[in-house]
Amino acid sequence: MSAHAGAHPGAWTAQRVARVLGCAAPAKLEFSGVATDTRTLEPGALFVALTGERFDGHDYLAAARESGAAGAVVRRGSAIPQEFPVFEVDDTLQALGLLARDRRREVQGPVVAVTGTNGKTATKEMLALALATRWSVHATSGNLNNLIGVPLTILAADPSTEALVVEAGASVPGEIARLRDVIEPSLAVVTNVAAGHVEGFGSLEGVLREKTALLQGAAAAVVGTRPPQLAELAREVAERVVTAGVEPAADVRPDEWRLDGRGRPVVSFRGVEVSIPAVGRHQVENTMLALAAAEQLGLELTAVAAALAELSLPGGRCELLEHGSLLVLNDCYNSNPASLAAALETAEALRGERPLAVALGTMLELGAESDALHREMAERVIAAKPSLLGAVGAFAAALEPHRAVLGDRLLTAADPASLGELLAERLVGDELVLLKASRGVRMERAIRHLIPDRE
Repeated sequence: MSAHAGAHPGAWTAQRVARVLGCAAPAKLEFSGVATDTRTLEPGALFVALTGERFDGHDYLAAARESGAAGAVVRRGSAIPQEFPVFEVDDTLQALGLLARDRRREVQGPVVAVTGTNGKTATKEMLALALATRWSVHATSGNLNNLIGVPLTILAADPSTEALVVEAGASVPGEIARLRDVIEPSLAVVTNVAAGHVEGFGSLEGVLREKTALLQGAAAAVVGTRPPQLAELAREVAERVVTAGVEPAADVRPDEWRLDGRGRPVVSFRGVEVSIPAVGRHQVENTMLALAAAEQLGLELTAVAAALAELSLPGGRCELLEHGSLLVLNDCYNSNPASLAAALETAEALRGERPLAVALGTMLELGAESDALHREMAERVIAAKPSLLGAVGAFAAALEPHRAVLGDRLLTAADPASLGELLAERLVGDELVLLKASRGVRMERAIRHLIPDRE
Protein backbone atom coordinates (compact mmCIF):
# COMPACT_ATOMS: atom_id res chain seq x y z
CA MET A 1 0.00 0.00 0.00
CA SER A 2 1.03 3.60 0.33
CA ALA A 3 4.01 4.91 2.18
CA HIS A 4 4.15 5.27 5.92
CA ALA A 5 3.54 9.04 5.84
CA GLY A 6 0.21 10.06 7.37
CA ALA A 7 -0.25 6.81 9.31
CA HIS A 8 -2.93 7.11 11.98
CA PRO A 9 -2.55 5.81 15.56
CA GLY A 10 -2.97 2.04 15.61
CA ALA A 11 -2.15 1.67 11.91
CA TRP A 12 -0.18 -1.38 10.83
CA THR A 13 3.03 0.32 9.75
CA ALA A 14 6.06 -1.74 8.82
CA GLN A 15 7.84 -0.27 11.83
CA ARG A 16 5.09 -1.43 14.17
CA VAL A 17 5.03 -4.93 12.68
CA ALA A 18 8.81 -5.20 12.98
CA ARG A 19 8.70 -4.05 16.61
CA VAL A 20 5.98 -6.56 17.51
CA LEU A 21 7.70 -9.45 15.73
CA GLY A 22 11.24 -8.55 16.74
CA CYS A 23 12.59 -8.53 13.21
CA ALA A 24 13.78 -6.08 10.57
CA ALA A 25 11.35 -3.84 8.68
CA PRO A 26 11.73 -4.27 4.89
CA ALA A 27 10.52 -0.76 3.96
CA LYS A 28 8.41 2.18 5.13
CA LEU A 29 4.94 0.80 4.50
CA GLU A 30 1.45 0.91 5.96
CA PHE A 31 -0.83 -2.11 5.71
CA SER A 32 -4.62 -2.07 5.46
CA GLY A 33 -4.93 -5.08 7.77
CA VAL A 34 -3.68 -8.60 8.41
CA ALA A 35 -4.78 -11.64 6.37
CA THR A 36 -4.02 -15.37 6.19
CA ASP A 37 -6.13 -16.38 3.18
CA THR A 38 -5.37 -15.17 -0.34
CA ARG A 39 -9.02 -15.78 -1.34
CA THR A 40 -10.33 -13.07 1.02
CA LEU A 41 -7.26 -10.85 1.18
CA GLU A 42 -7.96 -7.14 0.79
CA PRO A 43 -5.56 -4.97 -1.25
CA GLY A 44 -2.83 -3.49 0.90
CA ALA A 45 -3.00 -6.24 3.53
CA LEU A 46 -0.11 -7.92 5.31
CA PHE A 47 -0.25 -11.62 4.43
CA VAL A 48 0.82 -14.06 7.16
CA ALA A 49 1.97 -17.36 5.59
CA LEU A 50 0.71 -20.04 8.00
CA THR A 51 1.65 -23.70 7.75
CA GLY A 52 -0.71 -26.55 8.66
CA GLU A 53 -0.98 -30.30 8.21
CA ARG A 54 -2.60 -29.94 4.78
CA PHE A 55 -1.44 -26.53 3.60
CA ASP A 56 1.52 -24.18 3.49
CA GLY A 57 0.86 -20.47 3.04
CA HIS A 58 4.35 -20.07 1.63
CA ASP A 59 3.09 -21.82 -1.52
CA TYR A 60 0.71 -18.87 -2.02
CA LEU A 61 3.09 -15.94 -1.64
CA ALA A 62 2.92 -15.13 -5.34
CA ALA A 63 -0.89 -15.38 -5.25
CA ALA A 64 -0.96 -13.08 -2.22
CA ARG A 65 1.11 -10.52 -4.05
CA GLU A 66 -1.12 -10.77 -7.13
CA SER A 67 -4.19 -10.29 -4.90
CA GLY A 68 -2.73 -7.00 -3.70
CA ALA A 69 -0.85 -7.92 -0.52
CA ALA A 70 1.63 -5.17 0.33
CA GLY A 71 3.93 -7.54 2.20
CA ALA A 72 4.11 -10.84 4.05
CA VAL A 73 5.23 -12.52 7.26
CA VAL A 74 7.22 -15.61 6.31
CA ARG A 75 9.25 -18.41 7.83
CA ARG A 76 12.92 -17.51 7.86
CA GLY A 77 14.72 -18.78 4.75
CA SER A 78 11.62 -19.06 2.53
CA ALA A 79 11.72 -18.41 -1.20
CA ILE A 80 10.25 -14.94 -1.79
CA PRO A 81 8.73 -13.46 -4.99
CA GLN A 82 10.79 -10.62 -6.41
CA GLU A 83 10.25 -7.15 -4.91
CA PHE A 84 7.83 -8.47 -2.27
CA PRO A 85 8.55 -6.95 1.20
CA VAL A 86 8.66 -9.62 3.93
CA PHE A 87 9.16 -9.95 7.68
CA GLU A 88 11.14 -13.10 8.45
CA VAL A 89 10.29 -14.99 11.66
CA ASP A 90 10.89 -18.45 13.13
CA ASP A 91 7.18 -19.27 13.59
CA THR A 92 4.44 -17.55 11.57
CA LEU A 93 1.60 -18.84 13.79
CA GLN A 94 3.30 -17.32 16.83
CA ALA A 95 3.78 -14.12 14.80
CA LEU A 96 0.03 -13.99 14.08
CA GLY A 97 -0.62 -14.25 17.82
CA LEU A 98 1.84 -11.48 18.61
CA LEU A 99 0.19 -9.15 16.11
CA ALA A 100 -3.23 -9.92 17.63
CA ARG A 101 -1.95 -9.32 21.15
CA ASP A 102 -0.63 -5.92 20.10
CA ARG A 103 -4.06 -5.08 18.64
CA ARG A 104 -5.74 -6.30 21.84
CA ARG A 105 -3.59 -3.89 23.89
CA GLU A 106 -5.21 -0.96 22.07
CA VAL A 107 -8.63 -1.90 23.48
CA GLN A 108 -9.42 0.40 26.39
CA GLY A 109 -12.46 -1.42 27.81
CA PRO A 110 -12.88 -4.96 29.16
CA VAL A 111 -11.51 -7.98 27.32
CA VAL A 112 -13.55 -11.04 28.26
CA ALA A 113 -12.43 -14.57 27.36
CA VAL A 114 -14.76 -17.58 27.53
CA THR A 115 -13.94 -21.28 27.58
CA GLY A 116 -15.51 -24.50 28.90
CA THR A 117 -16.66 -27.91 27.73
CA ASN A 118 -20.26 -26.89 27.03
CA GLY A 119 -22.01 -23.57 26.58
CA LYS A 120 -19.07 -21.51 25.31
CA THR A 121 -20.84 -20.07 22.29
CA ALA A 122 -24.16 -19.31 24.02
CA THR A 123 -22.38 -17.65 26.94
CA LYS A 124 -20.14 -15.70 24.55
CA GLU A 125 -23.19 -14.41 22.67
CA MET A 126 -24.86 -13.40 25.95
CA LEU A 127 -21.73 -11.61 27.12
CA ALA A 128 -21.42 -9.72 23.85
CA LEU A 129 -25.02 -8.48 24.21
CA ALA A 130 -24.44 -7.54 27.86
CA LEU A 131 -21.25 -5.57 27.19
CA ALA A 132 -22.86 -3.81 24.24
CA THR A 133 -25.15 -2.00 26.71
CA ARG A 134 -22.13 0.17 27.52
CA TRP A 135 -19.34 -0.37 25.01
CA SER A 136 -18.78 -0.89 21.29
CA VAL A 137 -18.13 -4.65 21.27
CA HIS A 138 -16.31 -7.00 18.91
CA ALA A 139 -16.87 -10.73 19.54
CA THR A 140 -15.85 -14.10 18.13
CA SER A 141 -17.81 -15.03 15.02
CA GLY A 142 -18.85 -18.66 14.58
CA ASN A 143 -16.37 -20.99 16.24
CA LEU A 144 -13.12 -19.17 15.44
CA ASN A 145 -11.76 -20.18 18.82
CA ASN A 146 -8.38 -21.82 18.12
CA LEU A 147 -4.79 -20.63 17.63
CA ILE A 148 -5.66 -19.23 14.22
CA GLY A 149 -9.25 -18.17 14.86
CA VAL A 150 -8.61 -16.22 18.07
CA PRO A 151 -5.91 -13.96 16.58
CA LEU A 152 -8.02 -13.42 13.45
CA THR A 153 -10.99 -12.48 15.65
CA ILE A 154 -8.98 -9.84 17.49
CA LEU A 155 -7.32 -8.53 14.34
CA ALA A 156 -10.74 -8.12 12.71
CA ALA A 157 -11.87 -5.68 15.43
CA ASP A 158 -12.91 -2.30 14.06
CA PRO A 159 -10.75 0.64 15.21
CA SER A 160 -13.76 1.92 17.19
CA THR A 161 -13.93 -1.28 19.29
CA GLU A 162 -14.04 -0.55 23.04
CA ALA A 163 -14.46 -4.12 24.37
CA LEU A 164 -13.74 -7.65 23.22
CA VAL A 165 -15.52 -10.95 23.91
CA VAL A 166 -13.35 -13.85 22.74
CA GLU A 167 -14.17 -17.56 22.77
CA ALA A 168 -11.24 -19.92 23.44
CA GLY A 169 -11.29 -23.64 22.69
CA ALA A 170 -8.67 -26.34 23.01
CA SER A 171 -8.03 -29.82 21.70
CA VAL A 172 -4.43 -30.32 22.84
CA PRO A 173 -2.68 -29.53 26.16
CA GLY A 174 -1.22 -26.04 26.39
CA GLU A 175 -3.52 -24.49 23.78
CA ILE A 176 -5.56 -22.44 26.29
CA ALA A 177 -2.39 -20.99 27.86
CA ARG A 178 -1.20 -19.93 24.40
CA LEU A 179 -4.57 -18.36 23.65
CA ARG A 180 -4.59 -16.60 27.03
CA ASP A 181 -1.22 -15.03 26.19
CA VAL A 182 -2.79 -13.60 23.03
CA ILE A 183 -6.11 -12.48 24.56
CA GLU A 184 -4.75 -11.20 27.91
CA PRO A 185 -8.29 -11.23 29.38
CA SER A 186 -9.29 -8.76 32.06
CA LEU A 187 -12.20 -11.07 32.89
CA ALA A 188 -12.12 -14.82 32.23
CA VAL A 189 -15.16 -17.13 32.19
CA VAL A 190 -15.15 -20.94 32.40
CA THR A 191 -18.66 -22.30 31.81
CA ASN A 192 -18.09 -25.86 33.06
CA VAL A 193 -15.77 -28.81 32.63
CA ALA A 194 -17.02 -32.25 31.62
CA ALA A 195 -15.86 -35.33 29.76
CA GLY A 196 -15.42 -33.64 26.41
CA HIS A 197 -12.15 -33.63 24.41
CA VAL A 198 -10.75 -36.02 27.04
CA GLU A 199 -8.95 -37.70 24.15
CA GLY A 200 -6.49 -34.82 24.00
CA PHE A 201 -6.01 -34.34 27.74
CA GLY A 202 -6.03 -37.84 29.22
CA SER A 203 -8.48 -37.22 32.06
CA LEU A 204 -11.06 -34.86 33.51
CA GLU A 205 -8.31 -33.46 35.73
CA GLY A 206 -6.32 -32.70 32.59
CA VAL A 207 -9.29 -30.84 31.07
CA LEU A 208 -9.78 -28.88 34.32
CA ARG A 209 -6.17 -27.73 34.35
CA GLU A 210 -6.33 -26.82 30.67
CA LYS A 211 -9.49 -24.72 30.98
CA THR A 212 -8.48 -22.91 34.17
CA ALA A 213 -5.20 -21.86 32.53
CA LEU A 214 -7.35 -19.13 30.94
CA LEU A 215 -7.69 -17.44 34.35
CA GLN A 216 -3.98 -16.85 34.91
CA GLY A 217 -3.36 -13.11 35.13
CA ALA A 218 -7.02 -12.08 34.78
CA ALA A 219 -8.23 -9.48 37.28
CA ALA A 220 -11.42 -11.49 37.87
CA ALA A 221 -12.91 -14.84 36.94
CA VAL A 222 -16.44 -16.20 36.71
CA VAL A 223 -16.81 -19.99 36.70
CA GLY A 224 -19.65 -22.49 36.69
CA THR A 225 -20.37 -24.99 39.44
CA ARG A 226 -19.72 -28.22 37.54
CA PRO A 227 -17.71 -30.04 38.65
CA PRO A 228 -17.07 -28.69 42.19
CA GLN A 229 -13.31 -28.99 41.58
CA LEU A 230 -13.60 -26.24 38.95
CA ALA A 231 -14.02 -23.49 41.56
CA GLU A 232 -11.31 -25.00 43.76
CA LEU A 233 -8.78 -25.06 40.94
CA ALA A 234 -9.86 -21.62 39.70
CA ARG A 235 -9.11 -20.13 43.12
CA GLU A 236 -5.58 -21.52 42.92
CA VAL A 237 -5.07 -19.64 39.65
CA ALA A 238 -7.04 -16.38 39.82
CA GLU A 239 -7.07 -13.63 42.43
CA ARG A 240 -10.85 -13.12 42.46
CA VAL A 241 -13.26 -15.93 41.56
CA VAL A 242 -17.06 -15.76 41.50
CA THR A 243 -19.09 -18.94 40.95
CA ALA A 244 -22.39 -18.75 39.10
CA GLY A 245 -25.20 -21.22 38.42
CA VAL A 246 -28.37 -22.68 39.90
CA GLU A 247 -26.73 -24.70 42.67
CA PRO A 248 -27.19 -23.45 46.25
CA ALA A 249 -23.38 -23.28 46.61
CA ALA A 250 -23.05 -20.75 43.76
CA ASP A 251 -22.04 -17.20 44.74
CA VAL A 252 -24.38 -15.81 42.06
CA ARG A 253 -27.65 -17.71 41.55
CA PRO A 254 -31.22 -16.87 40.50
CA ASP A 255 -33.88 -15.93 43.04
CA GLU A 256 -36.02 -18.35 41.06
CA TRP A 257 -36.20 -19.75 37.56
CA ARG A 258 -38.46 -21.78 35.28
CA LEU A 259 -38.80 -22.93 31.69
CA ASP A 260 -41.76 -21.52 29.79
CA GLY A 261 -44.02 -23.66 27.61
CA ARG A 262 -41.44 -23.60 24.81
CA GLY A 263 -38.58 -24.68 27.05
CA ARG A 264 -37.06 -21.19 27.29
CA PRO A 265 -35.60 -19.95 30.59
CA VAL A 266 -37.24 -17.20 32.62
CA VAL A 267 -34.92 -16.13 35.44
CA SER A 268 -35.63 -13.79 38.34
CA PHE A 269 -32.41 -12.15 39.56
CA ARG A 270 -31.97 -9.21 41.93
CA GLY A 271 -35.63 -8.31 41.34
CA VAL A 272 -35.25 -8.23 37.53
CA GLU A 273 -36.89 -10.78 35.21
CA VAL A 274 -34.60 -12.11 32.48
CA SER A 275 -36.18 -14.04 29.59
CA ILE A 276 -33.89 -15.94 27.24
CA PRO A 277 -35.11 -16.88 23.73
CA ALA A 278 -33.14 -20.13 23.65
CA VAL A 279 -34.24 -23.63 24.58
CA GLY A 280 -32.97 -25.67 27.52
CA ARG A 281 -32.34 -25.78 31.24
CA HIS A 282 -28.61 -25.48 30.59
CA GLN A 283 -29.27 -21.97 29.27
CA VAL A 284 -30.21 -20.96 32.83
CA GLU A 285 -26.64 -21.72 33.90
CA ASN A 286 -25.23 -19.84 30.89
CA THR A 287 -27.47 -16.89 31.77
CA MET A 288 -26.20 -16.82 35.35
CA LEU A 289 -22.59 -16.82 34.11
CA ALA A 290 -23.38 -13.84 31.86
CA LEU A 291 -25.21 -12.00 34.66
CA ALA A 292 -22.36 -12.63 37.11
CA ALA A 293 -19.85 -11.29 34.56
CA ALA A 294 -22.08 -8.26 33.94
CA GLU A 295 -22.09 -7.57 37.69
CA GLN A 296 -18.32 -7.83 37.85
CA LEU A 297 -18.14 -5.21 35.09
CA GLY A 298 -20.61 -2.90 36.83
CA LEU A 299 -23.26 -3.10 34.12
CA GLU A 300 -26.84 -2.00 34.72
CA LEU A 301 -28.99 -5.12 35.21
CA THR A 302 -32.23 -3.94 33.59
CA ALA A 303 -30.32 -2.90 30.45
CA VAL A 304 -28.57 -6.28 30.37
CA ALA A 305 -31.90 -8.12 30.77
CA ALA A 306 -33.35 -6.20 27.83
CA ALA A 307 -30.28 -7.02 25.73
CA LEU A 308 -30.40 -10.74 26.56
CA ALA A 309 -34.02 -10.88 25.38
CA GLU A 310 -32.58 -10.35 21.87
CA LEU A 311 -30.29 -13.40 22.01
CA SER A 312 -29.96 -15.34 18.77
CA LEU A 313 -27.91 -18.54 18.63
CA PRO A 314 -26.54 -20.40 15.59
CA GLY A 315 -28.62 -23.38 14.41
CA GLY A 316 -28.11 -26.89 15.71
CA ARG A 317 -27.92 -25.89 19.39
CA CYS A 318 -31.17 -27.03 21.04
CA GLU A 319 -33.03 -25.68 18.01
CA LEU A 320 -36.77 -26.41 18.17
CA LEU A 321 -38.30 -27.25 14.78
CA GLU A 322 -41.99 -27.89 14.07
CA HIS A 323 -43.79 -29.88 11.39
CA GLY A 324 -47.51 -30.05 12.04
CA SER A 325 -47.82 -31.64 15.49
CA LEU A 326 -44.27 -33.03 15.36
CA LEU A 327 -41.54 -31.29 17.36
CA VAL A 328 -37.85 -31.89 16.57
CA LEU A 329 -35.19 -30.78 19.05
CA ASN A 330 -32.10 -30.43 16.88
CA ASP A 331 -29.00 -30.47 19.11
CA CYS A 332 -26.45 -31.81 16.64
CA TYR A 333 -23.74 -29.21 17.04
CA ASN A 334 -21.83 -31.06 19.74
CA SER A 335 -22.19 -34.00 22.08
CA ASN A 336 -20.56 -35.36 25.22
CA PRO A 337 -22.08 -36.97 28.32
CA ALA A 338 -22.90 -33.66 30.02
CA SER A 339 -24.47 -32.01 26.97
CA LEU A 340 -26.43 -35.19 26.15
CA ALA A 341 -27.77 -35.27 29.72
CA ALA A 342 -28.79 -31.61 29.38
CA ALA A 343 -30.48 -32.21 26.01
CA LEU A 344 -32.35 -35.21 27.40
CA GLU A 345 -33.48 -33.15 30.39
CA THR A 346 -34.71 -30.42 28.03
CA ALA A 347 -36.57 -32.95 25.86
CA GLU A 348 -38.26 -34.47 28.90
CA ALA A 349 -39.31 -31.01 30.10
CA LEU A 350 -40.74 -30.11 26.69
CA ARG A 351 -42.50 -33.35 25.81
CA GLY A 352 -45.53 -32.96 28.08
CA GLU A 353 -47.87 -35.79 27.03
CA ARG A 354 -46.02 -36.41 23.78
CA PRO A 355 -44.20 -39.66 23.04
CA LEU A 356 -40.43 -39.18 23.08
CA ALA A 357 -38.20 -40.38 20.25
CA VAL A 358 -34.41 -40.11 20.55
CA ALA A 359 -31.84 -40.41 17.75
CA LEU A 360 -28.23 -40.64 18.89
CA GLY A 361 -24.88 -40.45 17.13
CA THR A 362 -21.34 -40.92 18.42
CA MET A 363 -19.89 -38.61 21.08
CA LEU A 364 -16.45 -37.96 19.58
CA GLU A 365 -13.08 -37.24 21.21
CA LEU A 366 -13.69 -39.17 24.44
CA GLY A 367 -10.48 -41.19 24.24
CA ALA A 368 -10.06 -44.45 26.17
CA GLU A 369 -13.29 -43.84 28.13
CA SER A 370 -15.42 -43.66 24.97
CA ASP A 371 -16.97 -47.15 25.09
CA ALA A 372 -17.75 -46.93 28.82
CA LEU A 373 -19.27 -43.45 28.48
CA HIS A 374 -21.44 -44.51 25.53
CA ARG A 375 -22.69 -47.52 27.52
CA GLU A 376 -23.42 -45.31 30.54
CA MET A 377 -25.33 -42.72 28.50
CA ALA A 378 -27.20 -45.45 26.60
CA GLU A 379 -28.63 -46.62 29.92
CA ARG A 380 -29.48 -43.03 30.86
CA VAL A 381 -31.45 -42.60 27.62
CA ILE A 382 -33.24 -45.94 28.03
CA ALA A 383 -34.34 -44.82 31.52
CA ALA A 384 -36.26 -41.95 29.84
CA LYS A 385 -38.46 -44.66 28.23
CA PRO A 386 -38.50 -43.33 24.67
CA SER A 387 -41.11 -44.76 22.34
CA LEU A 388 -38.43 -44.97 19.66
CA LEU A 389 -34.65 -45.03 20.07
CA GLY A 390 -32.48 -44.65 16.99
CA ALA A 391 -28.68 -44.90 16.86
CA VAL A 392 -25.69 -44.80 14.57
CA GLY A 393 -21.99 -45.35 15.29
CA ALA A 394 -20.81 -45.94 18.85
CA PHE A 395 -24.35 -45.66 20.23
CA ALA A 396 -25.56 -48.44 17.94
CA ALA A 397 -22.91 -50.69 19.52
CA ALA A 398 -23.68 -49.45 23.06
CA LEU A 399 -27.41 -50.17 22.65
CA GLU A 400 -27.04 -53.59 21.03
CA PRO A 401 -26.95 -55.45 24.40
CA HIS A 402 -30.37 -53.90 25.17
CA ARG A 403 -32.01 -55.04 21.94
CA ALA A 404 -33.94 -57.88 23.60
CA VAL A 405 -35.49 -55.45 26.09
CA LEU A 406 -36.09 -52.61 23.63
CA GLY A 407 -37.43 -54.85 20.89
CA ASP A 408 -38.72 -53.00 17.83
CA ARG A 409 -38.32 -49.65 19.62
CA LEU A 410 -34.58 -49.81 18.79
CA LEU A 411 -33.60 -48.69 15.29
CA THR A 412 -29.99 -48.74 14.11
CA ALA A 413 -28.53 -47.64 10.79
CA ALA A 414 -25.22 -47.10 9.03
CA ASP A 415 -25.62 -43.32 8.75
CA PRO A 416 -27.89 -40.45 9.90
CA ALA A 417 -29.83 -40.18 6.62
CA SER A 418 -30.71 -43.88 6.71
CA LEU A 419 -31.67 -43.56 10.37
CA GLY A 420 -33.89 -40.60 9.51
CA GLU A 421 -35.73 -42.74 6.94
CA LEU A 422 -36.29 -45.53 9.47
CA LEU A 423 -37.54 -43.08 12.10
CA ALA A 424 -39.88 -41.32 9.65
CA GLU A 425 -41.56 -44.63 8.81
CA ARG A 426 -42.33 -45.24 12.49
CA LEU A 427 -43.35 -41.77 13.68
CA VAL A 428 -47.04 -41.13 14.28
CA GLY A 429 -46.52 -37.36 13.98
CA ASP A 430 -47.14 -36.01 17.47
CA GLU A 431 -43.79 -36.99 19.01
CA LEU A 432 -40.95 -34.91 20.32
CA VAL A 433 -37.81 -36.14 18.53
CA LEU A 434 -34.41 -35.39 20.05
CA LEU A 435 -31.45 -35.50 17.62
CA LYS A 436 -28.09 -35.54 19.42
CA ALA A 437 -24.56 -36.26 18.18
CA SER A 438 -21.14 -34.72 17.79
CA ARG A 439 -20.68 -32.33 14.90
CA GLY A 440 -18.58 -34.75 12.85
CA VAL A 441 -21.46 -37.26 12.71
CA ARG A 442 -23.71 -34.80 10.82
CA MET A 443 -26.86 -36.10 12.46
CA GLU A 444 -28.76 -33.13 10.99
CA ARG A 445 -28.91 -35.15 7.75
CA ALA A 446 -31.80 -37.04 9.37
CA ILE A 447 -33.92 -33.88 9.60
CA ARG A 448 -35.10 -33.73 5.97
CA HIS A 449 -36.65 -37.21 6.41
CA LEU A 450 -38.53 -36.06 9.51
CA ILE A 451 -39.48 -32.64 8.11
CA PRO A 452 -39.76 -33.13 4.33
CA ASP A 453 -39.85 -29.45 3.38
CA ARG A 454 -36.64 -28.63 5.27
CA GLU A 455 -33.26 -28.91 3.54
